[in-house]
Amino acid sequence: MNKTAIIDDNMVFRKVTQILLKNIGIREENILLFENGKEMFDFMESNSNSINVLPQMIFLDLNMPVMDGWDFLTQLQGYKKKTSYNPKIYILTSSVDQKDYQNVINITTVEKYLIKPINEETITKIYKEYYPEIL
Repeated sequence: MNKTAIIDDNMVFRKVTQILLKNIGIREENILLFENGKEMFDFMESNSNSINVLPQMIFLDLNMPVMDGWDFLTQLQGYKKKTSYNPKIYILTSSVDQKDYQNVINITTVEKYLIKPINEETITKIYKEYYPEIL
């Protein structure tokens, strides 16, 4: 089963998104929660020999302490050059700054830029597009 990571410093948002994922049929053991990009990157580094445990889909916040979404995306580029890891990235942010949007659309690894809050309908559309077999 494909895993999904939620990288966001807001615990309530992580939990609500986790519930939405479970509501559409994603099993809890396939949902990984990270408070910032560094936690996720450390997880990636510690599992670099077994890429199949890494999430295939990542919901990423841009504004976080320690390692924000921008830094995570930069680190991911280097990691991808060393491995075959190529997750689908969805930016989930409260930022409505047009500059952020313009910067994100130039990053080829990002699938979509979504404004919080996210709902079950949006998550369902994402999964139907990439993983229709699980819905």
